[in-house]
Parts: sequence; C-alpha cells; structure tokens
Amino acid sequence: MEDKYKLENYERFFGEFKEDGAHWDKIEKRTATLFQVLIDGDLKELVFVLKYYPKYIEIVCDHFRYLYNYSAQEADIFAASKLLDLSKNYQPKQFVRNLLRKLQKIDEFDITQLSLFLNDLIKNQERLHPIILGFYKNEIEKNISNNNYHLLQIKVIEKNLSKLPINSDFDFSATDRDANLDIPYMD
Repeated sequence: MEDKYKLENYERFFGEFKEDGAHWDKIEKRTATLFQVLIDGDLKELVFVLKYYPKYIEIVCDHFRYLYNYSAQEADIFAASKLLDLSKNYQPKQFVRNLLRKLQKIDEFDITQLSLFLNDLIKNQERLHPIILGFYKNEIEKNISNNNYHLLQIKVIEKNLSKLPINSDFDFSATDRDANLDIPYMD
C-alpha cells in the first residue's frame, strides 16, 4: 500500500505545529486542507501520513468528530482498521461513529453478497480492528432481521457469524456528550 505514496509529497504541506489551541488552531491552513482531503478519501493516504507524523493523530480524530460532509468515497476497511490502531489513545465515540459511517454499507446486500462479505471478514479478521468487526457483526444481524431470507440461509449466516469472535467492548450507543452531534441522515 505504501509503495505508491512518497513522504516528500506531503512534507511541503506541514507548517508550524502549535501545542496550544483547539482543533485546527494548532496547525496551519494548508496542513488542515491536506487532512480534510485525506479524510474525504479512502483513508489509505491518511494512514500513511499519520504513521510518519503521529503528532497529527489527535487533531485528525478531533476533526473526524465534527465532520459530516464526507465525499461519496467509502473508506478502505483495512485503512480504517489501521487508523483505529494508530488512534488507540484518542478515540471519542463520535470519531469512531463517523469513521464507521465511511465504511462500505451492507444494508442493501442480498443474501449472497452478505455471505461473501461475511466470509471476507472471517478470512481477514486478524487484520481488522475489533471495533470494525463488532460493527459489521451488528450490521449483518440487522440485515438478516430486516430482510425476508429463508430460515436455512439465516442459519448458515448465523453459523458463520459465530466464527467471528468479537473482542471489543466498544459501546456504540449514542449517550455520550457528542450524541447530539449525530445527524439522522447519516445513519
């Protein structure tokens, strides 16, 4: 993944970093613009940059908390997992919820697509963050309950879901102080 990105292409966007201030006040406008563009993308480049410039992780997570105008670009599931790993010391719920909103939607998957997607999750579970696995487990369960699948099809999906152990205690509920920031059309 990193082979196509060159660090020197990003370095010219980084200006002075101030320790004091809130959110984008800590960085220059060109740096903020860079991160806005990277957040709107598939997150691969964002993860690449944050790996080499970890001092920006908290600022990016803060921005994610309040960002609602994402592009139609879905986030790469592996890059989103790496972003969660990188940001493990700074994960307010609204950041996590907005990050998950950028992932591929599966609510309109038919049973075949759902089964293939679940098999991919199982196959790649070691590479995926537990929060993402827990999110998709919930989404698959919602898909099953919202559709009229044959009972045998449901049993197969449920059996495969049991192969997806979830080691996340992340509470997806919206009762934290950022809950009123949720925008209904984003769900």
